[in-house]
Amino acid sequence: MDLVVREARLLGHDGLFQIAVNNGTISRISRVIDEKGGKEINAKSGLVLPTFVEPHIHLDKVLLAERVQEASTIREARELVKEAKKSFTVADVTERAERVIPWALQSGVTAIRTHVDVDGTAKLASIEALLGLKKKYENLLQLQVVAFPQEGLVRESSALELVRKALEIGADVVGGLPDAEATPEESRKHIDLAIELAEEKKYPIDVHCDVLPDARTIEYYAARMVKSSLRGRATADHIIALSYYGDEEARRTISLIKDSSMNVVANPCTMMTSGGSDPPPKGRGVTRIKELLNGGVNLAFGIDNIVDPYNPFGDFDPLSSGWLLAYQGQLSSIAEFELILRMPTFNSAKILELEDYGLETGMRADLNILNASSAREALRTHTKPRYVVKNGRLIAENNIEAVRYF
Repeated sequence: MDLVVREARLLGHDGLFQIAVNNGTISRISRVIDEKGGKEINAKSGLVLPTFVEPHIHLDKVLLAERVQEASTIREARELVKEAKKSFTVADVTERAERVIPWALQSGVTAIRTHVDVDGTAKLASIEALLGLKKKYENLLQLQVVAFPQEGLVRESSALELVRKALEIGADVVGGLPDAEATPEESRKHIDLAIELAEEKKYPIDVHCDVLPDARTIEYYAARMVKSSLRGRATADHIIALSYYGDEEARRTISLIKDSSMNVVANPCTMMTSGGSDPPPKGRGVTRIKELLNGGVNLAFGIDNIVDPYNPFGDFDPLSSGWLLAYQGQLSSIAEFELILRMPTFNSAKILELEDYGLETGMRADLNILNASSAREALRTHTKPRYVVKNGRLIAENNIEAVRYF
C-alpha cells in the first residue's frame, strides 16, 4: 500500500476508519487495517472527505480589483469588466489565474469548472489562457472550461461562432447569460441558441440565470430541458430572482427544475451585492436554498469571483462559503450541515460529471483530511484541510498546531 490514512471519520458514519490507497486509488476502507503503508497519515479523528469541487468561478477575471475601481452593483461590475477585457491577453489572463491556483490546492480544491468570457472584445484570448493552464496543471487539477458569452448571443453577433470555436479548440461546456440580452424574447432566443449548440456538439450546458431580481428565464430554460437530449447535463447558476417570486410561483418553478433533472449552483459570497439596490428588507443575494433542497434538486455552491469588481475578497475556501450559506439559507440542523458539506463534494462532482469520485473502494484517491471531527465544526471553524491528497499523493499540508498564545 502506498498510503494509509488512520483514525478517520466519514460523513454520515459513526466511529473511526482506516483508508488504504494504492496506485492512486482507494483500495480498502475498514475499521481495522493492520498492514503498514509506504506513507501514513493520522487523521486524529478528523473528517475525511473526497476532494472539494469548485463548480462556478470566473478565473479570467480574478484579481482585476487590483487595477479597476470598485463597483456597488452587479450592473456596474459588468460594465467595469467589459472595459477591462479590452486589455485581456493570453499572458495577462494566465498570470492572474496562475496566482490563485495555489489558493485552490491549499484549500483542497482539485476540480474546478471555470466560466471564461468569449465575445467580440475578449475573443478567444481568455479561453486559450485557461486551456494552457488546464494542460500545465493536469496532474494536480481537473479543470473544466465553460465558453461563456458574457455579452450575449443575440446582442453580440460574433459570440455564437466564437463559442463554437472555443469548443473546437478544447472548451468543455457551453455557457450562457440570457440576462445580457435586451428583451425577454431575445433572452429566450439566447437560451435556444446555447441549447442547440450544446445538443449538436453533445456538450454539457451551464447557464447564468436570473442574477437580477427582475429577470425571468429559469422557467423557459428548465422547460426546454425536460425534453432535451441534455437532460441531466444542464446547470442553472444563481437564479436569485426565485427568492422574489411568490411562494406558489416558486413552488411550481422548483418542481419544474426537478422534473428537468437540472443542477443548480448558488453563489452566496459574490451575489450578496445583488440586493444592494433593494429597499428594506435588503435581498440576501441567494436563491431559495431550503426549498430547492426540499424539492430534491441537486444543489451546489461556488465562490464565483475572487478579488474583482464583483467580489472584493474570496480565496477558494468552500468551507467559508458553506458557513455563509448556512446563515443565508437559514440552515441550522446537524442534517443540514451535512447537506452543506455534500454541496462542494458529491453534488458538485455530479455537475462536473467526474468519474471515479467518492470515498469507496476503487475510487480515485483525492482526499481532504480536515481538522474538524464533525460537519458543524468544519463549518464553524472553516479552516483549511490539514492534508490534501491528489491521486494518492500528498500535495499540501496546512499546519495549525504551531500556534502559540502569550
